[in-house]
Amino acid sequence: MLTNNPIAIQFQIPASDHLGKNAVEGKVRFLADSIELDWRLKGNVFRGGQQDVEQITLNYGDIEHVELKKRWWKLRSIILRISNPALVEQIPGVEMGKMTLEIDERSREEAKKLESLIDFKRSIFLVDEQTRRLDALSQEL
Repeated sequence: MLTNNPIAIQFQIPASDHLGKNAVEGKVRFLADSIELDWRLKGNVFRGGQQDVEQITLNYGDIEHVELKKRWWKLRSIILRISNPALVEQIPGVEMGKMTLEIDERSREEAKKLESLIDFKRSIFLVDEQTRRLDALSQEL
């Protein structure tokens, strides 16, 4: 089911170190023409309070692959593979453009709509790119 309303999903990226210094929390919003990723490092003993929220804007064409992981019939995480790893390299826990986002329990129903939306938006992007290339080729002739 596709709607015009944006899909917003709260997520966490667990810390990769044993002390939990680089645990990330955030929200990813799938809008009509782009994806907004808001994230910050969780506050802890070493850092004090919460950090400032940083925002990254991605195009649907930047997403190579989306995978929804289920466990015990519930959505648990989203794996996003980004075509250009430099876009998300500053986020701790992201390796070579592969983002594993653990879905917050309150966002699981919203996440069910995600797979069809991403496929639809990506297909629109690919058709637009192909149309642009064909127009460029026809102008050369």
